[in-house]
Amino acid sequence: MLTVLCSGGHSPGVTTTGLALTLAWPREVLFAECDPAGGSVLSGYLAGQPQERGLGEWAVQLRRGADPATTLHEQILHLAGAESRRILPGLADPAQLASVRQLWVDITKTFTATPGDVIADVGRVGGSDTPTPLLVDADQVLVVARPTLVDLSALAPRLTEIRALRGRRSAARALLVGAGQYGRKEVAKTLGVEVVDHLPHDPRAAAVLSHGVGNERYLPRSPLIRAARSLADHLCEEPARTEVTVS
Repeated sequence: MLTVLCSGGHSPGVTTTGLALTLAWPREVLFAECDPAGGSVLSGYLAGQPQERGLGEWAVQLRRGADPATTLHEQILHLAGAESRRILPGLADPAQLASVRQLWVDITKTFTATPGDVIADVGRVGGSDTPTPLLVDADQVLVVARPTLVDLSALAPRLTEIRALRGRRSAARALLVGAGQYGRKEVAKTLGVEVVDHLPHDPRAAAVLSHGVGNERYLPRSPLIRAARSLADHLCEEPARTEVTVS
């Protein structure tokens, strides 16, 4: 199953959300940083890990005609004590985007054929560098937003855009994160979107995941990871949502 996480803008914490879901995922999963603007995992949560691995180097290998699955395996990092949870770091240098831009179709095909599940973080959508094939072919798309007027105003047009891209495939859903003045029901009614969940405001856990700052031993019992575990279980139990049911 390929799950794509994105945002409409204003940096609501897509990568932090993706990492939380990855740590809570109930089965084998690969978290892939596919944000054209660059990755942050190697300078944050995985600071100190090998810097030469990641999406940029994988793209170089693909352009040389290497086998996608084999070279993907060479670029991923395994989380300590969790062989079933892996991470593909994102672009370390904006210049690497040129190596990736023409490969999104091949990258998407590789992800959909990868054993286990893939969670792909594509960052903000709507720009010319948006990895459209991932949005189109994902089994599910979750648009991350804080429940604030600023974030929700940016969310609305992105939902329309993704809906048009996906055609008869299932519509994108909203995933609310952090503090804000609007609840799930109000957002769902106002924007006409399914709100799959609302992950809590948890600065202590977010600091570990986004910046590698704090005590990692706090994570398993943190409100954020507990909520992410419930959401991950729900997402994995759902039937395939690839096609829209037409009555």
